[in-house]
Amino acid sequence: MREKVVKKMKAIFRECPQCFFSEHDIHSILYRLATEELKQHEINPKESTHDGHITSLVHHEYPTPFRCDMQGYKFRHVGEAERTPKGGLYKRGHYDLVILNPDFVKNNTLDIVCGKNYKKLQSILPKISIPLLVWACEIIYFPKIKKLPKNAIKTIEQDALKIKETINGNFCKIGSVHVFTSHPHRPAAHLEHQIAQLAERQQIEITFTTA
Repeated sequence: MREKVVKKMKAIFRECPQCFFSEHDIHSILYRLATEELKQHEINPKESTHDGHITSLVHHEYPTPFRCDMQGYKFRHVGEAERTPKGGLYKRGHYDLVILNPDFVKNNTLDIVCGKNYKKLQSILPKISIPLLVWACEIIYFPKIKKLPKNAIKTIEQDALKIKETINGNFCKIGSVHVFTSHPHRPAAHLEHQIAQLAERQQIEITFTTA
């Protein structure tokens, strides 16, 4: 299902790359495609929580089930006892798009399922033997209105490490990173090579789509 969604998204982007002004434009199309694909597989894109609330399985900006240090271009999963240099708690990251595990939704209350109540989520994690998410993905977009940034690969690597940590922690079944640019292939060839090396080094699925 994920492969079909990504393939359709790439085709839509290639058909009109300048239609996309921001990553959010891609997120919107991806949300629709993921919802439609669930229906195609005869999976209801909505599910009822344990306390009787109907919610979608597809969500944007879903919070990570752990705190992390993402200062600059780095990524590091931090423990609950660790503090920032200023003495505060580290924040959580977010995924651009997720598909929730229906079993996770059915067996937990809405305040846990939405991920907002971090204390409650943390309290039930040791008792859960299933991934919270079926799919977690990150979208990165470099529009042609600007030059490709010199540190583009560092931005991509940060998201790749976030997804890798999510998979390794058994928080999701499948994780991937999808990079889009409205620059044509030739000026983006160097970045494509860097992405291929990163994907192999981190053992993470990273796709790259040019205009």
